[in-house]
Amino acid sequence: MLSKKVTAIVPAYNEEKTVGKVLDVLITSDIPDEVICVNDGSTDNTLNEIKKYKEDIVIIDIGKNKGKGNALAEGIKKASGDILLFLDADLTTLSDMHLQLLLEPLLNGKYRAVLGYLVGGSGFSLASNITGQRAYYRKDLMPHIKEMAGTKFGVEVFLNGLFSKNETKKVPLPGLVGLYKYEKESPQDALNSYIKAGVEIARVIGNKRVLPKSDFKILRELEDITDFRVLQRKIREISDTEVRDILEKYILRYIRRL
Repeated sequence: MLSKKVTAIVPAYNEEKTVGKVLDVLITSDIPDEVICVNDGSTDNTLNEIKKYKEDIVIIDIGKNKGKGNALAEGIKKASGDILLFLDADLTTLSDMHLQLLLEPLLNGKYRAVLGYLVGGSGFSLASNITGQRAYYRKDLMPHIKEMAGTKFGVEVFLNGLFSKNETKKVPLPGLVGLYKYEKESPQDALNSYIKAGVEIARVIGNKRVLPKSDFKILRELEDITDFRVLQRKIREISDTEVRDILEKYILRYIRRL
């Protein structure tokens, strides 16, 4: 038994193939005291899959897709735990070991934020910064709920900005596997999803400081581009180095897999 109550929060959007695997692990584990799964307006069979666990978990059903930031915010508001575990719904090999690795840095009192990254994933630095596998104290996030709800796919970048590097611990999660978008969606849908997510992440970064108007203009244009070469050229026209780096690594790297 842990000295602090733990709530696991799983946001899910069109994850009918894998959400059950994640919930199976959580409800049979002794680590989380509470499991909350948030259906973020899924259009597939995700909600029905989640409802199979209605006796063991708390279900939040958001009728219209509002983005990951809002889904996590709704979960945090409902949670009763002192510590929150954020877990993606597309994980296929989640285990108690991974949960323990996420919790230990908080429980030893040295850190306020834990980011767990997949070992062997492409782009260590990027993957570790925008990973969905995280642990926080609920009291630290509650003052930021309203702003967090509007961050959509940029929620991880937003959360990163709440804590200093000295307060944050990154931990490898050996053996943990999650599905890429191109493994879950058609090539065109995966392309659109990568662009949308990349742009939202870039916007959150841009909102933390003043970006040139020309960069915001390009971000608006990116969501309507379907040609890879045009997309590549437009991204390289962005002057802000951090935003450009995120887009090149997140969008272009994964689109090449399609």
